[in-house]
Amino acid sequence: MDEARLAHARRRSVAQTAGAIGLVLLLVGALTFVLTSRQESRALDAGMAQVLAMAEDVDDPPPGQFLARQRPGVDAGPEVTPSASPELARALDDAVRGRPGRFDTSAGDDRPIRVLVARRADGSRWAVAADLGPLRRQRGELAVALLLAELAGLAGALVAAALLARRAVAPLATALTLQRRFVADASHELRTPLTALHTRAQLLARRARTRPAEALTSQLDQLVADTRALGEVVEDLLVSAAAEHQPLPDTVVDLAEVAREVVASMTDHARSREVELLVAAPDPAPVRGARTALRRALTALVDNAVGHVPAGGRVRVSVDRQDGRVAAAVADDGVGLDPAEADRLFDRFSHGGSGAGRRFGLGLALVQHVARAHRGAVEVAGAPGQGATFTLVLPAA
Repeated sequence: MDEARLAHARRRSVAQTAGAIGLVLLLVGALTFVLTSRQESRALDAGMAQVLAMAEDVDDPPPGQFLARQRPGVDAGPEVTPSASPELARALDDAVRGRPGRFDTSAGDDRPIRVLVARRADGSRWAVAADLGPLRRQRGELAVALLLAELAGLAGALVAAALLARRAVAPLATALTLQRRFVADASHELRTPLTALHTRAQLLARRARTRPAEALTSQLDQLVADTRALGEVVEDLLVSAAAEHQPLPDTVVDLAEVAREVVASMTDHARSREVELLVAAPDPAPVRGARTALRRALTALVDNAVGHVPAGGRVRVSVDRQDGRVAAAVADDGVGLDPAEADRLFDRFSHGGSGAGRRFGLGLALVQHVARAHRGAVEVAGAPGQGATFTLVLPAA
């Protein structure tokens, strides 16, 4: 339904844009035709007036024009250019006997002519007739040329309108796709913890009716752990959306300090899994970006590492500054990773086959989004059974 609406909006935009451009082209073409026709008509009138002013006889007018003269005090008919047809001679005879001025008429056989009549100072009356056929042919050729230009312009307008409409609608389609993907991400990630939380709450409600509160302590602790996992998923989704679709704050953040805070907050979680969590970030490592997003990215890396280290294992977080870059590395000695899976490490919801964390889930996708938003990258190293190292590399401030 949404795709159909977007397609309808795109077609409507194309039609409106092309119609507007076509109307403008039509108005420009009509104005060009009128102005050009008037200019040609005025040029013809000026040429005819010049012929009347300079003619001495009616025998040798310019090509396409014919003269008639009525001498003063002569009762005989006017003199007419010998090459004039009988119909044209009659038209000139009538014109030279009439009032001075200009008019268009026909000389028979649907032959349009323009006649200009003038009186000279000696009392003689002169008339010149010009064939309007060439002028009308020029107007026809101009009209055809303008029509072809209109059609070409309209075709170009359709192409331009289609490109503009596609570019205008593209952000809407992208927003719709992102919205759907975010909803799908949220539904996918929240389904499992919500189901577990709902089931555990039902069991607790039943047992609370028959058992003392002290006997439910372990189940309540598990319920708290489930709510913590659910909160982490929601926070991952929100931070991922912010990192991918919104500009991040441009403030100076000490990544070494953030790493120490993350390790401090994750120590109890690592200890509960019998994993030693260490940090090596003695020197300041300033970067520019959003502290909340960077903290969540490092938290996701540590959570993934802790989840893939067996009891008695170790996770080490180190932050170093070198060559204008700041590198925050999270290394573990756990199950490692298969280099063949490196291409899909950062795909959303692509889970690996070992470990209790979310090394191949939303966590690493979040880290990658945060890294790109901060003009950085995530580097991966490791081998099966030899642990893994994920390094968040950012430009130094």
